[in-house]
Amino acid sequence: MVESSRGISQAIVPAGPDYLIHLCRELLRRPGVSGREGEVARFTAESMRSLGFDSVTVDSYGNVVGEVLFSDAGPRLLLTAQMDHVDAGDAAEWTKYPFGAFIEGGRIYGRAASDQKGALAAMMTAASILKREGGDRLRGRLFVAGAVHQETFERVASKSIADLTGPDCVIVGEASDLMLERGQRGRAEIRVEVLGRMAHSSHPEFGVNAGDVMVRFLSFLKGHFKPPKDDFLGEGILVLTSLSSSPSRCAGEDGREPRLDGGAIPERCTALFDRRLLSGETLEGVACQFDEIVGDASRAIPDLRAEVSLPVMEDRCYTGAPIRGNRFAPAWTVPEESPFLRTLSLALDEAGLRSRISPRPGFGTNGCHYAAERGLPTAIYGPSRRELVHTVDEYIDIKSLLDSCAGYVAMARRVLAEGAPSARG
Repeated sequence: MVESSRGISQAIVPAGPDYLIHLCRELLRRPGVSGREGEVARFTAESMRSLGFDSVTVDSYGNVVGEVLFSDAGPRLLLTAQMDHVDAGDAAEWTKYPFGAFIEGGRIYGRAASDQKGALAAMMTAASILKREGGDRLRGRLFVAGAVHQETFERVASKSIADLTGPDCVIVGEASDLMLERGQRGRAEIRVEVLGRMAHSSHPEFGVNAGDVMVRFLSFLKGHFKPPKDDFLGEGILVLTSLSSSPSRCAGEDGREPRLDGGAIPERCTALFDRRLLSGETLEGVACQFDEIVGDASRAIPDLRAEVSLPVMEDRCYTGAPIRGNRFAPAWTVPEESPFLRTLSLALDEAGLRSRISPRPGFGTNGCHYAAERGLPTAIYGPSRRELVHTVDEYIDIKSLLDSCAGYVAMARRVLAEGAPSARG
């Protein structure tokens, strides 16, 4: 399913500071956890039409892509931010309702204010400002994309957006404290399943306790895994994120604790690991590395029988379309001296805005597809700070929101006036 509207004949609404604040608050008032972004997407598409975008397209996954056309020839610049967010958790823990978009002390409070509805509102407003400016200096096409499932399937959703827009360069709206970020570590999820042999818990000697074997494997892994290092990206760390065994003993339907008799030792124990990746590391390479570690561990732990696998996740989008992919995102970096970063930095500087290139990498963003898999000039630039992302009482400073819009205007204006620079120096 792809819905598209072109040649929209609606008046452009005023796109000043008050409208930007209003737009951000309205986005925050519409919950949109991953896979249930429908209300956010519909409002985003309607807002793009009101703002005078030349076309608005909703793809089969539910990504919303607006286009401002300056000329058929010229650069194709994509500004992209996510529409989904993590769950707000227990609303009682918040001092303000997570979807109330309350303003207090120069801040707008709400889940996804920093991650990334503030950036999305600023990008849409920036595109409208450039549309109103018009002029002969700007050439090419400016796209603004609201992405679905960034928290879960960022590569899959991003590929669909890239296929639709064919960008020459990309700016991702992750919270970067209004600095330009030029890369991020990747990640991969690895599953290790240890196989034992079930026996009655009163006579464990007749079986092999998979939980006990897993404990010994984890100890071996901790002593033998040496994370690779990169001067910019840091360490390719490995973190245990989940541990479970089967058969499991769950409470009965009445909610009581399970009885202590009739127990069995676990015949399977499964561990999930988050492995942060550095440039050049692949999913297949990480799997081979784990296979080697398990092989070495098997010689030190006689009872160890383990299987390594790469989990595949499946879900549905709010449109009903299935979405599927590995829990994998490749690392990427852009050289600090690259023409693309230099163009963006100069544009910010000339606009009187902060033009610093961050000394540290970003964290999980859609840039993994655009930069690592498509090789496109890509940068991260967004309002707010990463320490506010996914937190209770998440907020965005209004000044940061307004400055980000000015930044998107300045950077897009320069790219569309001068052409798309390359990623490399």
